[in-house]
Amino acid sequence: MLQYIKRPDNGQGSSEDTVLQPLIDNADFSDATMHSAEEEGDEKQGKEMDEFEAEKRTESDPNHDTVNEMLNEVKEENWNILDDVSWWNIPVPDHLRVIIIKKGSASFQNKDGPFRTATRQDSKAKGDVRQLSKEWFYKVMPNGEKVLRSWMVYSLVSDKLYCFCCRLFAVNATDTTSKFVTGFQMWWKLSPKVHNHESSEEHLNWLEKWKTLSVGLRLHKTIDAESIALMDIENKRWRDILHRLLDITLFLAKQNLAFRGHNEDESSSNKGNYLEMVEMLSKYDPVLKEHLMRLKRSTCKLKVSVSYLASTTQNEFIHVLANHVKEKLVMDIKSAIYFGIIFDSTPDTSHTDQMSEVIRYVKIHTRNVE
Repeated sequence: MLQYIKRPDNGQGSSEDTVLQPLIDNADFSDATMHSAEEEGDEKQGKEMDEFEAEKRTESDPNHDTVNEMLNEVKEENWNILDDVSWWNIPVPDHLRVIIIKKGSASFQNKDGPFRTATRQDSKAKGDVRQLSKEWFYKVMPNGEKVLRSWMVYSLVSDKLYCFCCRLFAVNATDTTSKFVTGFQMWWKLSPKVHNHESSEEHLNWLEKWKTLSVGLRLHKTIDAESIALMDIENKRWRDILHRLLDITLFLAKQNLAFRGHNEDESSSNKGNYLEMVEMLSKYDPVLKEHLMRLKRSTCKLKVSVSYLASTTQNEFIHVLANHVKEKLVMDIKSAIYFGIIFDSTPDTSHTDQMSEVIRYVKIHTRNVE
């Protein structure tokens, strides 16, 4: 479940969680805002346009702390980039370049395919259908030894061949840019294009820069090594906090207990199950204890801080967990092949019809029938 809550690089987030409600609003990170402010557009005419603009402003508001924003940002910016080389934007941002280099080129190579075929436009040419093969990922030395071309990576998405280091450090993409930066697909021209590229001066410069930075990151001897280390510590701290808050959310939801209290001020004797459980666990858990201490110090200094304790964030946690459960149920139902659906409805006290849906299916797992 916690795979959905992956922190961005700065390790923090923006929040309606912001303090000026004592326990809920407190932390020592005045600069903690995950999303930069965006300018609001001109007011549109008509009800539909007003709703659209309101929703747009809500999504772009830096004080609106939602898990969905975190999920969308991480999925679009980090998960895709770390999955396939064709998703890299040129130029690659510095912080993402560091992550990619730490990950290494091997995870992007896809040297075992599968490789799709490409057809030459001139159908009269001999061998008009060509395909990349695994042999091209190895360079044959004069003594017959085969050496892996670590710079060569293949995109399963775009079905193109790229140079790992040249694309990683490319400043821009123009008509004169090497095809190994923008994507090479003319398999019938692999020879001599591959040899020409790996022996070019530009490629050798980027290759040296890649290897130098890779060694520096591994030995923690880069210029910004201290800053990177601090960012990693900060990312881990926020990830640990979210792990605990999601566990609390999962426990309350599983036990069907209410989250909110009637009065959640600092003076209240009962702030609700969610906040009371956070306070109780903070007595035994150093991570939550430090988090609450930072929030209290921030409240005293009247600083805007990220807490992830506000009601809106609680609702987002519940929404993420509910979506995960729903997706799991759908997968189980699809794998069951046969299932039954029952619908029933009854009016409530306001004479509004309430529809309930019941799905029955048989799940067989390691010969155990559920």
